[in-house]
Amino acid sequence: MKTKLLFTLLITSFYLQAQVTDFVTGLTNEPNRLIIDNDVIYVIGVSAPGEIIEIDLANSTPSGNVIFTTPNGFGIGGIFKDGDIIYISRYDDSTGVSSLISFNINTPSSTTTIVSNLGFVSTIEKINNDLYFTDEDLTNGGTELKKVDISNPIIETVVSGLTNPQDMEYNGNDLYIGDRDAGGGTGIIYSVDISAGTPTLNSFISNVNARGVYVYNDFLYFSDSGNIKKAPFSNPSNITTEAIDNDGNPEFLRDVVISGTNLYMPQETSGKIVTKEDLTLSINNFNSQLLNLSIYNNQNEVYINGLSNENRNVKIFSLTGSKVLERISNSNNNSIDISNLTNGIYLLNIDNIKTFKFVK
Repeated sequence: MKTKLLFTLLITSFYLQAQVTDFVTGLTNEPNRLIIDNDVIYVIGVSAPGEIIEIDLANSTPSGNVIFTTPNGFGIGGIFKDGDIIYISRYDDSTGVSSLISFNINTPSSTTTIVSNLGFVSTIEKINNDLYFTDEDLTNGGTELKKVDISNPIIETVVSGLTNPQDMEYNGNDLYIGDRDAGGGTGIIYSVDISAGTPTLNSFISNVNARGVYVYNDFLYFSDSGNIKKAPFSNPSNITTEAIDNDGNPEFLRDVVISGTNLYMPQETSGKIVTKEDLTLSINNFNSQLLNLSIYNNQNEVYINGLSNENRNVKIFSLTGSKVLERISNSNNNSIDISNLTNGIYLLNIDNIKTFKFVK
C-alpha cells in the first residue's frame, strides 16, 4: 500500500512539475511554429492568410503583435530569421505551391522572391548563404531536402526519402528533421550531415510523432504526440519529458523555444502560447558557458577567453593552497594583473567550479 501511494505521489509530482500555464492568449493565426531571436518570439500558424506574430519577452505585459501578413489565399509553411531579415515559405492555400521569400523586419511590406513554383515547403533553415528547405512533390508524392544559394538561386537536392517533415534545426554539421510519418507511420527524427559528400538520412530518434524540433545547448528538444521532450545529442536514447498539457482541456504542444529558464510552446486550437519554468536550464547554461572558457598568460597578465557579460568570481591560488588574488571578471574585463606574483605554478578558479593551471 505504501509503495503504491509513493508511486502515485511521484507520478502526481511529475505532472505538476511538467504542467504548462498560459502566457499569451487570443492569437488569431492558429499558432503551431515558433522561432526566437534576442528574447523576441516569432509565431506562425496554419491560418490563411498567414500571419507572423511578434511577442517581446522584455515587455512586462507580453502580447501578440502582427508584423507581417500574406495576401489572401496564402499561408506560411516555415520561417527563419537572420539579423533583420526574415525568410519564409509562402504557399498557395488552394494548391500548396510554395515560394521562398524574404523581407527586412523594418520594412515588411517590401518582399523579395528567392525562388518560386516549388511543391509544399513545410520548413526552412538558413546555413551560411544557403537556404535549406523541404520540398513535397505535389504530383507524385514524396519529399526531398533541397537547398538554394540565396545570391545564386539554383536549387540542389540534398537528400530524398522524407515522408511528412514538420520542422528542422541545425547543430554542428547536422540538420535534425522531424518527420512525423516516417518509419511506416511511427515517426522519425532524422539527422543529415550536410558536410558529407553524399548526405544521407540517419535515424536519430525513432518511434516519435515529431512536430517541432529545437536545439538548445547540448540537447534536442522536440514535440512528441503533443508533449515536449528532450534528448542529449551524446545519448539520444536518454529521453525525458519536459512539458505536458494535462489540465481539464489538454491540447497538443506543437513546438518549443527557450529563453532563460522558461519553455514557450504554441497551442493551435486555442490560439495561445503557454509556458513552463525549468530551473535546471540555468544550471545547464551556466555549466555550458564555463565549458567554453580558456586561459593564457604572460609574465604580467593572465587572460580568460570566452567570458560573457555576466560577472564571474575569479580566484588565484598558489600550489600550497594560499589565495593570492581575487577579482570579478567578465567579457569587458577579462585580464588579471599577475606582475606582482613570484614565478611559479598557480591555480585559477572560476566561480568555485572550473579550475585552470598556469605557469608564470
